[in-house]
Amino acid sequence: MEHQSNQLRRDLAFIQGLMEGNGDLGNRPEGTVLKRLVSVLDEMAEENEQLRLRLTELEEYVEAVDEDLNELELILYDEDEEGDEEEEDIGYWEVECPECQQQVLVDDELLDDEEVVDIMCPQCDRVLLADEENDKAKAHPTH
Repeated sequence: MEHQSNQLRRDLAFIQGLMEGNGDLGNRPEGTVLKRLVSVLDEMAEENEQLRLRLTELEEYVEAVDEDLNELELILYDEDEEGDEEEEDIGYWEVECPECQQQVLVDDELLDDEEVVDIMCPQCDRVLLADEENDKAKAHPTH
């Protein structure tokens, strides 16, 4: 890419040299047009060079971000694999309704209370009586 930019610069310098060497060209209207075209091409070449430089910087930045992302993915997936082996306490218990077999999630704090708590099945509206000793033995933690 840099080679193309250098070649463009050399070509523009060559054309400018030809125009300056031809003193008669500056006095004619065509000479004014050619000078302006060469000036515009020079500006475009400069802008192109700046864009190439910025593109190179952005490519390096994206590569660095990609490397960081890969490291995070490795860390995250390693933690997930370790987490799959151990059961997590998420604070809810899954209780099955004896009437309709609907799985009902019950907050762990409700089961920890000393008193009996009435829990309604959302499917059949049957009251499930949950106390700490009976339902925790039947319930299974959700994952």
